[in-house]
Amino acid sequence: MTESRNQQLPQEIIKPIKSKQFVLSLLGSFIFLILFNFAAKLYLKENTTNRAYWLINEKWEILFRQKKPVDWLILGDSSCNQGVVPSILNTRLNVSSINLCTIGDMLSLDDAWMLEKYIQRFGVPKNVLIVHVYDAWNREVNHSLLAKLPLNWGYWQQLEPNINLGLKDTAQLFIERYIPLYSENQSISHLLKYPGDAFNRNQSFRLEEDGLMIWEKPNPEYVEAQKKMHLDFVAKNQFNLSTTNRRALEHIAALAEKHNFNVYLANSPIYERLYEHQDFQAYFTNLQNTLDDYAAKSDRVYYIREPITFSKEQMENADHLIYSAAKVYTNKLITEIESIQEAKD
Repeated sequence: MTESRNQQLPQEIIKPIKSKQFVLSLLGSFIFLILFNFAAKLYLKENTTNRAYWLINEKWEILFRQKKPVDWLILGDSSCNQGVVPSILNTRLNVSSINLCTIGDMLSLDDAWMLEKYIQRFGVPKNVLIVHVYDAWNREVNHSLLAKLPLNWGYWQQLEPNINLGLKDTAQLFIERYIPLYSENQSISHLLKYPGDAFNRNQSFRLEEDGLMIWEKPNPEYVEAQKKMHLDFVAKNQFNLSTTNRRALEHIAALAEKHNFNVYLANSPIYERLYEHQDFQAYFTNLQNTLDDYAAKSDRVYYIREPITFSKEQMENADHLIYSAAKVYTNKLITEIESIQEAKD
């Protein structure tokens, strides 16, 4: 019976292939991959499911689309993206401002590069506010994220502080930047699995005209879970300012002194129960002392040392605020800035 069934199975007939057919088949497959990769790159630039990639690109595009200079440039990471409300700054200080904050893994390097590009386009801002989470200062360059900057190839050598990339890192950056079939395979896989999403962009990826991302929904359970993660981090690590962040800070200070504008460094908002923990305070104090030292070296750099804490009901995670709390945080920062300005006068 088994033999009879096997005899009934269809037999594949493999014809010998000619060299020309083989080459044309390979060439056709290669061209298809190039076209598919190009289409994916164009689509994912505006419709990626990766919030970090989208935010980096969008904040740089806001800088490029800006038509006129502003008085205050707001730089930093995603805690600042959701935490510093430009309209409040504008009203209280009678100024204009824009929020260009991206994500922590872009380091203060992104702040320095944005500041340099801004000066090239508009001249010198009157003031710069820089806000980072406590654990961004120890990080080094993430090449996958660096590749997402919408700048001309070679920008890492053209802007200060520059980054020296070896052949391997340059190749990785090229792949991450130009081959989304590899670098954004999860996003592509999601869109292929759920093609309807291609026509329904995630509405949480939305910024106000001034660059602020408004977040309304608190997540107290996640804030509490993150507290445990952060406490584990500070228990196992000593604070250390990374080389890239150090060079970026020094370059920002040099620009401030050269062009006579003020730079205000500030801590991100912090979950109150996290800040109360002894291990966190030990780590955080070392960060405060380090940033104090850098501010003391310059007549144009000021550090807002005191942390501003919030309850978990006011937060999305341990350093990201919902909009109502962001307004409180912004007002407190402005009060600290006004105190510094009064003392200086």
